[in-house]
Amino acid sequence: MSRKEEVDYQHPSKKDQFRFFSFTFLLVVGICLGYFAGLPHYWLGWFSFSIAAFSVAGNDAVQTIGTFFESKKSVHWFRKLLVLGGLLLIVHLFAWVIHDGEIHFHRLDSFPATTHFNLFQLLAPVILVVITRLRAPVSTTFLVLGLFGGGNIDKMLTKSFFGYGLAFIAAIIIWAVLAKVDPHEYHDVHTPDPVSERKWARLQWVSTLYLWVAWLFQDTANIAVFLPRKLSAFEFSGAVFLLIFALFVIIRTNGGTIQQVVSEKSDIKWSKAATIVDLVYGTILFIFQYVSQIPMSTTWVFLGLLAGREIILNVLTYRDLPYLDTFRKVGKDVLLAFLGIIVSILVFFASAFVYPEDQSEGIDFWKKPLVETETDS
Repeated sequence: MSRKEEVDYQHPSKKDQFRFFSFTFLLVVGICLGYFAGLPHYWLGWFSFSIAAFSVAGNDAVQTIGTFFESKKSVHWFRKLLVLGGLLLIVHLFAWVIHDGEIHFHRLDSFPATTHFNLFQLLAPVILVVITRLRAPVSTTFLVLGLFGGGNIDKMLTKSFFGYGLAFIAAIIIWAVLAKVDPHEYHDVHTPDPVSERKWARLQWVSTLYLWVAWLFQDTANIAVFLPRKLSAFEFSGAVFLLIFALFVIIRTNGGTIQQVVSEKSDIKWSKAATIVDLVYGTILFIFQYVSQIPMSTTWVFLGLLAGREIILNVLTYRDLPYLDTFRKVGKDVLLAFLGIIVSILVFFASAFVYPEDQSEGIDFWKKPLVETETDS
């Protein structure tokens, strides 16, 4: 194995951190310069879309393909990219054809189409990049979509918290049954036999694709909000290429720093455990897909699922891990997610203050006049 493949992307060095934050700073400068120089908002939207493809998918990768990464470290990256990227193309091509050029799966129907972005909207994906780097499982729905439709925040919060509760309860019931049926399987030192592991490893490919489709239905809107609602064939091709390239980077870095949220959870490295988590999580997302078209935080659903699973397994299998340590891991995820919501709300209120809806008052420096030469797409 080469030295490059042995890089620990979950624990970057100080030199790596310096490079990352230096590049992030350049992104902020680039967006600000383009905004104040009067660059057409159409191209500004594509630039932020490119960043959002990395930041949204990067932050949410831990909840969709994080378990897959954890149990498939030995699988070559190209095979992962071919399968996940190919399905991404098929799903979005289906949406583009069926929905007359739209790829947001009706998640943006309650949000007004945006042709002129404000600076906070354009910088939201960069903020998300930084939060992801700090291993915080923040809700991309609140941080990004909240800036495009403030009137929907209360509905998104309600649906997301309900999703957390439902996932938490479902996890307690499901893994309580599984742990009672075969408690030995969930013991800390349990190692599955090779035959069983190979069987579940094949099933995990199916469960991962199932969850991947469910997540795309829910969260593609968080990225596509920066694009025209109806995409031409050329625009669609460019958007899918950027999404697949972002997926490539995520796969090559094995999920990045935020992957630790999954890595520290019990027995996720085994294919059977990862498969069951994917199936339960994907099913919950599909249920909410048809309950309401209001976007929700899939992050909160995932954290609720992991929390309920971790707690019930600790209680029923009498593990040596102290209860306090279990609640510390669960509580840390919830605390970081709550901090993410606070950041999202603060960014929203700052945006509302600087860019009031009537545009009658405000700080002239921030309220850059619209450029008349912009072309609609």
